[in-house]
Amino acid sequence: MKMVAICFSDEGAERIRQIMERDTKLRVTGFYKTEREQEGLLRISGSTEELVAQCFREQTPLLFVGASGIAVRMIAPFVKDKLTDIPVLVMDEAGRFLIPLLSGHVGGANRLAEHLARVMGATPVITTATDVQGVFSVDSFATEHRLTIETRDGIREVSAKALRGEPIRIHITEDAQKADVLIGEQRIVDAPLWLSPKRYVLGIGCKKGMDVEKIEALAERVMQELGIGYPDIYAFGSVDLKAEEPGLLSFSARHRIPFVTFSAERLSCVEGEFTASEFVQSTVGVDNVCERAAVLLSGGGEPVVRKQAENGVTIAVAKRRGL
Repeated sequence: MKMVAICFSDEGAERIRQIMERDTKLRVTGFYKTEREQEGLLRISGSTEELVAQCFREQTPLLFVGASGIAVRMIAPFVKDKLTDIPVLVMDEAGRFLIPLLSGHVGGANRLAEHLARVMGATPVITTATDVQGVFSVDSFATEHRLTIETRDGIREVSAKALRGEPIRIHITEDAQKADVLIGEQRIVDAPLWLSPKRYVLGIGCKKGMDVEKIEALAERVMQELGIGYPDIYAFGSVDLKAEEPGLLSFSARHRIPFVTFSAERLSCVEGEFTASEFVQSTVGVDNVCERAAVLLSGGGEPVVRKQAENGVTIAVAKRRGL
């Protein structure tokens, strides 16, 4: 996961450097707005608001090191929806407390705060009611199990019931007449909250250095023709040579879709008929990336869209097996 961290003092810059040194798996880009130059961090050349706006556009988690009031004022113009807002956290300059301000459940800010607190030896300050009371959080449940929230108003009703200490009935069967939460492709009963499984996976191949906008353009054209959207995508996959491809990582972050890669050897073992390319074979070691990755990631499901190519990007779609 990548994250942007912003500070306004020498002490704040030191806290960001500590995170970068102690957690090498979290890709942190640190920015500062101080008079002194800060080693290892980037100076904010324009306005801080422009950087914050970019984080919201690109769905990049954001950490402010400083006063929470500054963070609130900075993010206020960009806050829209609890299901799509980015995770925003605040850490004090002494590194004692970590506060998730925005998107604690769906965006994962609570989990990120707890993780960073362990890294820094700090105290996470969690304020979401279900976490404080230690009860079932339905939006966290949906996020963790890659389910789409179809009836968002039901979140409040189910959460209120959990906070009252009442049992939550989750059903996936057709006789779920008294369900609080229904999981299924169709809303077969009038449960307050309907969660649907994400039915499709994408296989994506691309040239090195591909812009995320070109990946999005083809993905959105293919999905539109199929009659689906980003909420229907469970994950996307590619060959492991693309594991650190910036465009694919940005695509994953922007749309909160997990990115999975496979070795060329594993992709070559996928059974079926695929659109072979001698060039791809010579370049990455397998004759087709997108179709094979889609089938493998779907658990052996059938491709519903064969290889589509545009501007150096290839995409195939498969429906997850059993759905």
